[in-house]
Amino acid sequence: MNAKLTVRQATMWFVLYQIGSAYLVLPAALSSVAKQDAWLSIPITLAFHLLLIPLYTSIVRHMKGRTFVEYLRFLFGPMGGAIAIVFIFAFPFLECIMTLRNLGDFVTTSIMPETPYDAIYFIMLIAVYCAVRSGPVVIGRCAEILFFFLMALYLLVRITLFSDADLNNLLPILENGLKPVVLASINLLAFPYLEAVLYLFFAHHFPDPNKWRKSVIVSALISGGMYFFMVLQIIAVISAGVVADLTFPTFFIDRTISIGEFLQRFEIILAIVWFVTIFFRLALLLYISAQGLADAFRLRSANALFVPLILIVLTMANFIWPSISFIIEFNQIWPYYAMIFGIGFPIVLWLTSKMKGALESINK
Repeated sequence: MNAKLTVRQATMWFVLYQIGSAYLVLPAALSSVAKQDAWLSIPITLAFHLLLIPLYTSIVRHMKGRTFVEYLRFLFGPMGGAIAIVFIFAFPFLECIMTLRNLGDFVTTSIMPETPYDAIYFIMLIAVYCAVRSGPVVIGRCAEILFFFLMALYLLVRITLFSDADLNNLLPILENGLKPVVLASINLLAFPYLEAVLYLFFAHHFPDPNKWRKSVIVSALISGGMYFFMVLQIIAVISAGVVADLTFPTFFIDRTISIGEFLQRFEIILAIVWFVTIFFRLALLLYISAQGLADAFRLRSANALFVPLILIVLTMANFIWPSISFIIEFNQIWPYYAMIFGIGFPIVLWLTSKMKGALESINK
């Protein structure tokens, strides 16, 4: 199959990927650090993220149509395949396991507490398997179809909550200075925006690097705008103190919506939006994990790897974290861990590419 992702398809898929798990937990994570100023951390995060995109784009230009694993082999020779394997298992594959566990925690905590984790995992992974077997273009077309439907649901919830907002809950602005806002923005940058390094696996779909860059920038602005208005509104409606104490504040606030005792149970709308975005998130992570490993081991097709990787994800999801206290400690470490792959690794690739180009010019 020679079909390639379009800018539109990639943009919508990346937006749904970035919404993913963070849609439920983001308000609490930001409010616990920046209090009522949590909404200010989102523009700062986007500014940091946009500063990294020229670095990523430079790497895409150096790739010259190669796949990401081929590019690593070009830079590091035979070691490139080993580096790709370590990168895949340490970052996207780990993210895939964590995302599936997030799904299980949410469903068993908030919707169906008596449902076994494995049943939830199994149902979602069947859908993801069918998607990744069909290829990235099919997933991109699905994103095109579902994106505007999900945006309509998002806007419906935002409009419905508009009358309940109290702007006094946003005051005083910068009560504790700028430091908590910056710290909160670092958490948001690490999850999910530093994961944009994974979009390099799709760079060979775009002969023009500017089109790849456009899809990354536009997707970040759209998802960032959605986060901005969501966090701003949630804090305005129930205050930052309440938001910080909730595990899934987005789900909680949607349960409070009642219009004339007729329009109720809006949390189901949130659940639909979240399940769909989790599907696209898992599909991207599983696809690049399998395709990257297939390229590293020089397999003809990644199809043979989907089932083994799914079985590993299914097994590891139950053990990725044993308790809530472990999650809290892990979340404090994650920003630094993500920076290794989202900032440090691309810088190493860029420097290596520059040095290789300089050596080739000298040899000529």
